[in-house]
Amino acid sequence: MRKRFLGLILLSASCAIPAAAQAARTGGQWEPFEVEMTAKASFGNAYVEALPEGGKPYVSVTFTGVAGEARGMRYTVAGFWDGGQNWKARFAPPASGEWSYSASSTDASLNAVKGSFQCAAWSAEQKTANPTRHGFIRVAKDGPRAGRYFEYADGTPFLWIADTWWAWPRKNIPFARFQQVVDGRVEQGFTAGQMFFGANNGINMLGSAYDTPDFDQIHEAERLVAYANSKGLTIWIHPWWSARNLNTQAGPEKVRRWARYVVQRLAAYNVVWTVAGEYNMYDYGGMGLQFWKDLGALMRAEDPYGHVIGVHNTPPGWSAGDMGDSQQWSTGEKLHNEPWLDFNQSQVGHGKWRNEMVPQIVAADYARTPAKPILVTEAWYEFIVGAAPAEDIRFAAWSAFLSGAAGHTYGGGHQWWAYIPDPTRPAQARLGSNPIDPADVDTIHYPGANSMGFMAKLLQGMEWWKLEPHPELVSEYAARYCSAVPGEEYLAYARWGGTLKLDLRPSSPTDRFRFTWTDLVNQKEATHGEVSGGGIRSFGAPDDSSTQYKDWLLRVTKVR
Repeated sequence: MRKRFLGLILLSASCAIPAAAQAARTGGQWEPFEVEMTAKASFGNAYVEALPEGGKPYVSVTFTGVAGEARGMRYTVAGFWDGGQNWKARFAPPASGEWSYSASSTDASLNAVKGSFQCAAWSAEQKTANPTRHGFIRVAKDGPRAGRYFEYADGTPFLWIADTWWAWPRKNIPFARFQQVVDGRVEQGFTAGQMFFGANNGINMLGSAYDTPDFDQIHEAERLVAYANSKGLTIWIHPWWSARNLNTQAGPEKVRRWARYVVQRLAAYNVVWTVAGEYNMYDYGGMGLQFWKDLGALMRAEDPYGHVIGVHNTPPGWSAGDMGDSQQWSTGEKLHNEPWLDFNQSQVGHGKWRNEMVPQIVAADYARTPAKPILVTEAWYEFIVGAAPAEDIRFAAWSAFLSGAAGHTYGGGHQWWAYIPDPTRPAQARLGSNPIDPADVDTIHYPGANSMGFMAKLLQGMEWWKLEPHPELVSEYAARYCSAVPGEEYLAYARWGGTLKLDLRPSSPTDRFRFTWTDLVNQKEATHGEVSGGGIRSFGAPDDSSTQYKDWLLRVTKVR
């Protein structure tokens, strides 16, 4: 059963039947069901002419639940041009049962398309095998920490542990290499991957004039998204990157059109939207802040599923990020109160001093109201082993999470810029201004990447979404990073080992607590024991060396 549904995702084009009354088919819940259509009308450039500024889609397809859990549900999705006279629509059924669909268009051939399909629900075992089957990502709306973290559509908490894949949709990237990266990250414990499904900044899916889709490139990029979803990874999509004079290079209308088109093509996948990468760079690309606010609202209106939306920033201290009034460490400083913005993103940038700012920035956004998740979506990359050091990767990740972040984002190795070594050319020593390891180095298993995977698996073994930042519970320690359910459970990061004190109140002296020290360098439990509650207790990390510092994680849990 699982293999058949996977085939529907990856080979959906071969399953679609371009007839007026299409035969009944089957699909999986929350997975793309594709309808292929052939238009009667011809356009000089349907991408521009059939997707006019402010206009309605050339074809819309309405899906109606007629039986089972789907009964009474109704979704309308925009169809999109796919070259020639080919049109498609994709729908991700949110409920099992029978669905019917009918197209609406001024084109007689498209207007006649209708059909039905059966949607099967996933078993608990199948959801465990592929977490994206829990449904699309949303912000948690209920419970004591509502608005602070993400969950799947069925309410299962979603811990954001993301990898950075800026340029994998470039042309001529071997699909087998992408599979290796995805499979490796899934095995490590990652839950998301970033992808620039873009019209500029080296991806250029629209050509130099930003008006001619490259369908071969687009189809290959969609294949990447589908494969990642099939392995359980949510994909975090950017349609644009800000740039110098983007207002004259592309212009507002072309930026809006591509954003709409990307949403129409990809909304049926398990994705998260980022309105633009480094949107504030070069004084908002010459567009102005209000333009990007309006674009976020447009993407929200275009998406029938309400995928979560954020924006990626450029930090201060870079010339491109210090123009006009665009400086910001996080989108919380400029966009927090926008109704379409579901979560804040922070790029602190690369380098030791920037990395040290992570917990401060996260805490500032965590304190904003209304509550919204905060994520560092670009920290110091582990370009090569030792740059950044793995302990700094861990510091950013653990200090962010314990300061209230909904997870963390990693970048490093050959993966972040889709560096595919060519044995016919000399080994590349640098990628732009950044160092890069030779082709024979296994960059999937960098120490920092392994640490991120260990963090994911460790947190997934507990009810991490219940933990609230409580740095005040740590005393007599220089770096105070702690999240807790006071009186019940505590998680503290001892950055340099040593001894810290932890306030275990409001428990009573008769309560017992089990504590565990985890060695984050060697990724294993080192020691454990028990203490009484009711007051402030002292905890000393094992292997406390005065010649080499080592970071540790302390977990203290009430014994039932």
